[in-house]
Amino acid sequence: MSRKKTNGKGFALGALVGGLFGSVTALMLAPKSGKKMRKDIAKNYQKGSDKAQAMMGDMRDQSAKICKKTKCLAEDAKKSASKVLKRKR
Repeated sequence: MSRKKTNGKGFALGALVGGLFGSVTALMLAPKSGKKMRKDIAKNYQKGSDKAQAMMGDMRDQSAKICKKTKCLAEDAKKSASKVLKRKR
């Protein structure tokens, strides 16, 4: 028998989807009143939203730094290439 090579993406996706469905099911079957449940969901949503916004800000800052470094490297490469071309003439 031959075994197929997998990279684990399918497993990770299945675990994520399963975790999501499990969380929703647990929330819906929890012995809390509707009002309290909605309050908890709103609070957890806000926490998640705040974390996501903070992560996006960090990613934006890191991307700007990388872009700046890349731009500098490209300029340095261009200068070096110009010098090499001038020497060959």
